[in-house]
Amino acid sequence: MQLDDLLLVLEDWSKWMRHDEHGLGYPKKSSVIISGGESSFDAFEIMAHEMDLYLVEVVNAIIDGLEQDLRNAIYARYLNGNKPLYYEMKLQLALEKILSKAQKRFAF
Repeated sequence: MQLDDLLLVLEDWSKWMRHDEHGLGYPKKSSVIISGGESSFDAFEIMAHEMDLYLVEVVNAIIDGLEQDLRNAIYARYLNGNKPLYYEMKLQLALEKILSKAQKRFAF
């Protein structure tokens, strides 16, 4: 994972954090087994969405594991939170730590 990839995941994370869905009830889409040579026209989109969601959830766990001041810098940048003292320095350090942990977790 490169910094550009991480920044894209963080943008998705920001949208995910703002989305108000509690996951109650039946899923909107579910995987099904289709036989007889038929294929689902949106199978690739479903798979890509599930991978994006997985990346967001892993990055969320990494962010939750950061020190409070670094986490606040990420929240300030992506969720319009209050900027901590030395915001730019802490944001850069937070991005470096997230990238380092993400590179260990993901093999791309």
